[in-house]
Formats: sequence, structure tokens, C-alpha cells
Amino acid sequence: MTIENLRCFLILAQELNFTRAAAKAHVTQTAMSRKILSIEEELSIKLFERTHHRVSLTNAGQEFYYQISTMLKSYDTAVTQAQNMDKGVRDSVQIGVGVYEHALLRPVIQDFIHQHPISKLNCVQFKYHELIESFDHGNMDLIITSDQFLQTIDQEDLELILVHDYPWCLVLDQNNPLARKEVVDMADLHTQNIITMNQGSISVIRSLFRPWFPLTSIDYVNSWETKLTLVNAGRGVGFIPAFVDVSPYPDVVTRSLHPFYRPRKFYAIIRKSNTNLCAYQLAQALEAYYQPKLWLQEC
Repeated sequence: MTIENLRCFLILAQELNFTRAAAKAHVTQTAMSRKILSIEEELSIKLFERTHHRVSLTNAGQEFYYQISTMLKSYDTAVTQAQNMDKGVRDSVQIGVGVYEHALLRPVIQDFIHQHPISKLNCVQFKYHELIESFDHGNMDLIITSDQFLQTIDQEDLELILVHDYPWCLVLDQNNPLARKEVVDMADLHTQNIITMNQGSISVIRSLFRPWFPLTSIDYVNSWETKLTLVNAGRGVGFIPAFVDVSPYPDVVTRSLHPFYRPRKFYAIIRKSNTNLCAYQLAQALEAYYQPKLWLQEC
């Protein structure tokens, strides 16, 4: 009973159709039938009920499917870990995230850890320039970051996976008169105090918003939590990526903006030359989760 034959059994148990299963396994339908018959003869049990119109698992087949599924997952993990050791690849991942990006990691990381046992996982949060610098020095296998400082490093060896490109939201106190609108016109913000994490001078920040409204005043904060804390206190309004959870702040609401405001996009980044298979698997998991959810792609 070979691993290849067992994989064919799993595919047929999932498809319950010899033609589709053979195509998915990249074998002929005759070869698929022979593999299944070989397993049944070795086990001396019938795994499938076959008629001209349908294929179904027997009770014994259902139990065998459950047990073999678990066994092959363990086998694949063992093969991966052995290959990693042979190549000198670390069975660990060093992840770096920026100011907001832990929220992008959250929907993916639990399933990833369950599917890919890792001996050590470090996840560190940085301000963006520090994150890029640490990655550039080789301290991180994978980072999730905005595009703010990407131009400061050589991108030739980088694989950039776009994970979020939606417009940002306006956050404001629910008692703010602008909260009555579902969509707030950017021009209406000319009377608002802007709470920002931008460390530039008032003149620099004023120039950023000049296309939409004349900036009146700002408060500086160094984290998104303190930004929402001040917004919750009615101190002013701010801008956050659409994936940030504001529910812990009872008086904060989010509103769309017109025209849309998208100062940054967000990427998962890994070096093409990185030999850490675990890190690549995490990058692939992030891509699989977020690519179908993108807004306007690279535009």
C-alpha cells in the first residue's frame, strides 16, 4: 500500500467520481481504479459502493478515510520537517508587523499554526521605519507592513504580496455632527482637529491634506490605540485602515469618505532567497486568504 495509492483514495473519497478524481490525481481513470482495487484487496474490505451512476463510501470506507486523512497530514509534516533539517532550514519563523498589521495576521495565524507545527515563532511589532530596517538587516523572515518605507530598500530580491488595498475610514466620536452622515465629504473636515500618527511638521501634514481641505489643527499620537482613545474622548477625528477593529471604543464610529482616501496599501513581504519553508508557507497562507478580498488590486 503506497502513499500514492492512499492519496488517490483520499481524492476519490472527496470527489466520489472516478473521472474527476483521476484528473485531479493526474492519472488515468484505469490507473485510479487499479489503485483503489489494490487497497481493497490488501485490506480485504470494500471501501466504495459502485454503480453505473454513482460512487459512495461504505461504512468501512468512511472510517478508513478519516484515519488516512489524519495519517497523511502527519506524514506530510514529517517529510517537510525532515527536508528542512536536511537543507539546514530553521523550523521557526521570525515575523515582523507594523503599527496596524497584527490585525491582518490574526485571521490567518491560528489555522497556520495548527496546520504547520513550528518549534519557535517570534512575532514582533515595530514602527514602520524600524520594521523595514530590521527586515533589511536579515532579522525577519516575513513582515507585514504598509508601503510607507519600501522605497528605502532594494526590492529586487523581494516577493511583495498585496494583502489590503481598501480605502481608509474616518473615525470620529458618535456625537460629532459628521457622524450623522454615512459618507463624509473630505471638504467637511476643515473644522476638525485631526488626530494623526504622522511625525511630520504641521506644514508637511497640512500639505498632505491640502487637495481636500485646509488643515486647522492636529494632535500627535504614537499608536492607533491612543488615536482611538482621543477620538473616543471627542478630541477630534482620525483615519484608520478599514481592517482595524474599533469595537473596544464605545463612542467611536467609522464612516466612509468622499473622495476615497487611501494613503497606504499593505503587503506581506518575504525575500525570494529566503530558505525558510515555514515562512514561505505563511506567506502563501496570507496570499490565499487576502487575494480574493482585494479591492482594486494595484491601481
